[in-house]
Amino acid sequence: MAKILRAIIAAAVISSALSAPAAAYGYHFHKIVTTILKASEEFDVPAKLVISVMREESDFNVNAVSPARAIGLMQLMPATAASIGINPYDPVQNIMGGVYYLRYCLNLKGGNVALALACYNAGPN
Repeated sequence: MAKILRAIIAAAVISSALSAPAAAYGYHFHKIVTTILKASEEFDVPAKLVISVMREESDFNVNAVSPARAIGLMQLMPATAASIGINPYDPVQNIMGGVYYLRYCLNLKGGNVALALACYNAGPN
């Protein structure tokens, strides 16, 4: 059953990323899919939510840097990345750190996804 679920999630990731920039394909694509699945399972955050956040934040661009200086696929602020001890320029660490922070926000906001997403984007307060 777990293998079937992983295949379905991987298919969803692939179909979601069809319009993603070229940087999401090739070398990075397999790592991105694998890391999404790992982080989703490890931090108990639905893979679909992770994919949605990633699409909205960076459109799957591993090199994204916002005008506000948010970095990478999950658009982590440098201070947030430092506080959780990850290198935001590394795509694997960026995903793991972003999902870790998303779980923190979900916990802080009692599982309310809308409030957790606000927390993710604007900070916990």
